[in-house]
Amino acid sequence: MLSAELQHLDMKSLMGLLYLLEERNVGRAANRLFLSQSAMSRLLQRLRDAFHDPLFIRTSKGMIPTAKATALERPIRVMIENMAGLTSPQRFSPENTDRTFRLQTTHYQAQAYVPFIASQFYQHARHASLETSTVTETSLLHTTDNHADVVLCSEYIQLPGSYERQLLGHEKFGCIMSATHPLAQQSSITLDDYLNYHHILVNIGGSSRIYMNDALAERVRERHFTFRTPYFLAALATVGRTDLLLSSSRLLAERFQEQFNLVIHDLPFEFPDPRYYICWPKAMAEDPGGRWFRHLCGDVVRNNIPYPSSDDKTE
Repeated sequence: MLSAELQHLDMKSLMGLLYLLEERNVGRAANRLFLSQSAMSRLLQRLRDAFHDPLFIRTSKGMIPTAKATALERPIRVMIENMAGLTSPQRFSPENTDRTFRLQTTHYQAQAYVPFIASQFYQHARHASLETSTVTETSLLHTTDNHADVVLCSEYIQLPGSYERQLLGHEKFGCIMSATHPLAQQSSITLDDYLNYHHILVNIGGSSRIYMNDALAERVRERHFTFRTPYFLAALATVGRTDLLLSSSRLLAERFQEQFNLVIHDLPFEFPDPRYYICWPKAMAEDPGGRWFRHLCGDVVRNNIPYPSSDDKTE
């Protein structure tokens, strides 16, 4: 524990000790601190009391530092330099960092964008680590700490006031079915067609609300979900092997269309395009590493999302 005397020393007193060590003269040290000579003498006495040592001995050749004063010079200089560094701009080098970056996404975006993010990430930050986890509709509302550097999510994910967000772009919804489905060969499908078959629900978790129900209005009770899963690729694979229908973003369905033997029709009703955002904790806004990671994720998503936002800033 620090003594009471040490606890009451301020930065100016420690700077005074360094100036005394450099100048070996009270008057010159006082001038550098913009103090009177008497005030500098009082400062020296505080230093002597704090360190229980005379620190300097007056001789005919000037002030000679004691062994204690000489031993204090380096640690005090290092401490002051470190304190000065607190106000200097932090530097970040992706090539040299071994930091772990944390990315939260929905299951859909983990499949749609994370592989491309990881590819770019390890090209630039070979010694760093990337950790991904799942975000649900309300999970961010229940966290008190900054558990992520970046969150990629749709507008359906609820953000607390401690987060910022930036629009990245939007996708188109479609009705996805097997190429062997009875509706697959039609040029379009009607609402009656759509409601005559059972459906798959990909649930992002955190809420029981199904946003597409609002678009179906009074006919919402005619749609029946007989398969529910949080995993988008499991839903696509199931669609390809059954007569179930899936209403979702078209991007991944198009990417896996041949593999899972899929056909995609336009929805037979109006539904707004899902918008996707990059989000980050306000407390991390000025962190250089976090800024680098946000720019990387934002650029990757904009390069892959079908309809990117014209705003290319992630701040």
